[in-house]
Amino acid sequence: MSKLDRESQLLEVARELILEDGMVSFKFADIGKRAKVSRATLYKHFSGKEDVLARLFIRDAVNTRQMLIDIQDHECLNDREKLVTALLAPIYISSGTKNRLGIAFLTANPAICLFEGGSQQSEHEQVIEQLRNIHIQFWMIPMRKGNLIATQEQVFRAMGIVYPYQRGCVLLPKKIITLGNYINRSLLDVYENMMLFTDMLKWRKDHESVDYDKLLKVISDLSVRV
Repeated sequence: MSKLDRESQLLEVARELILEDGMVSFKFADIGKRAKVSRATLYKHFSGKEDVLARLFIRDAVNTRQMLIDIQDHECLNDREKLVTALLAPIYISSGTKNRLGIAFLTANPAICLFEGGSQQSEHEQVIEQLRNIHIQFWMIPMRKGNLIATQEQVFRAMGIVYPYQRGCVLLPKKIITLGNYINRSLLDVYENMMLFTDMLKWRKDHESVDYDKLLKVISDLSVRV
């Protein structure tokens, strides 16, 4: 097995352990036990638990970036559907058992960069900046094309409402901001609020309607890769 393949395998094992035990409770040595590799082999790939978390962070960020690019390039979605899909996808994924770690971890733990080495920190900063730019393009591209009729100030006001709400919805299933008290919020409820927030802006007629079932199908297909 190549070094990259072994590292990928060990990261997947670490992901499983985190999903089972939580980020705080999982032990670095348990990765080796489950993967049936020696402690020495484990240290050939990672310097410790924090290094594993940092690597997972970067990998999840890269996967998220690709997912957003795929949404932006999706030919079956109009511009408002692309925006709402990009907003809903992280919430959908963070609510799923298989993928709970990824986006919730990415959104909740920006301070993980404190544990990264120089090259990792540089890669982290680069991919996070790319994520910010891609998110902004979901608003700016429709404006440039005349499909979203609004001033930049109006768009930034809407973004200021949408993104804190989205972040909260991503974190709720993880009990990160509820002190252990689970708050149930259906994806349909979140979708309806996203529609309400984006109704604050004027959309050209052929980019105004949004098909919820179509969005779910797109998100489901894309989330398999995350």
